[in-house]
Amino acid sequence: MLGDEIMTIGEALYEERQKLGLTQENMVKGIINKGHYSKIERGLENISINTLFRIILKHHIDISDFFNKVKDNYYTFEDKKAEELKQKIMYAFNNNQREELRIYLNEILDLKEHQIFKYRTVIAIASLENNLADLSPSFKNKIVTKFSEHENWFENIGALQLFSDCMKIFTLEQLDYFLSQLLKHYQKHTYSESMQERIAIICNNYLCYCYKQKIAGSNIQNALSYLKNLEPIGHFLLYKICYDLYFYLFEGNTGKADEIKKLLINCGYQDCIERWQI
Repeated sequence: MLGDEIMTIGEALYEERQKLGLTQENMVKGIINKGHYSKIERGLENISINTLFRIILKHHIDISDFFNKVKDNYYTFEDKKAEELKQKIMYAFNNNQREELRIYLNEILDLKEHQIFKYRTVIAIASLENNLADLSPSFKNKIVTKFSEHENWFENIGALQLFSDCMKIFTLEQLDYFLSQLLKHYQKHTYSESMQERIAIICNNYLCYCYKQKIAGSNIQNALSYLKNLEPIGHFLLYKICYDLYFYLFEGNTGKADEIKKLLINCGYQDCIERWQI
């Protein structure tokens, strides 16, 4: 694949097969017949999701990498535009490009769908520019309503992202109620590493918000405990360090907290420290 070229599933399978050094017969032995597979690679026939997963798992193909190669073929035009804008917005935030952020915001607001993305972006830019107070009560209520309409919001990625990014427009009572329900839910269930990370981000944002606003949230200890009890694996290292950071901040030990902030900056997380403003 050259650069960011969009691939079909057949083309991506062909590329993976070439990297593995396999014949078509060896690629699908025991799964489907070679003739059918040959047509899949050439885009003449479709592949079932069951067959695709069997091939991917048999040859230990990176599922995320494979999905990234083909996903643009299955997005609508607007979905593609939204994904591009997410990348642009993230880059502009990380580089404090405020003029670009306003341009991208207008493009995002012009999207016909992706309401949660719109709300998250408006709140993020308003927070960056300290303009949250200028947002109308009716607009803030729309966000809370949008969040509340998800019956099983504990499992809804869009709802969790909205809650994580828009905490500042919830009342403290609402914030503590929803976070308490969320943490109770995930104490009772086994869940994926990516979902554990989403909850860790929510806990981190909650602790940051409470500390900066000098709010005595009722879930501070629960959020700290969640971060502390994450598995000691590399993927969660930042969040476990954040546990120490917030533990010392809430204890009033600014000396220890400053040491941790310096460690994070030395490890390349300066943007995070600046964004958190702690």
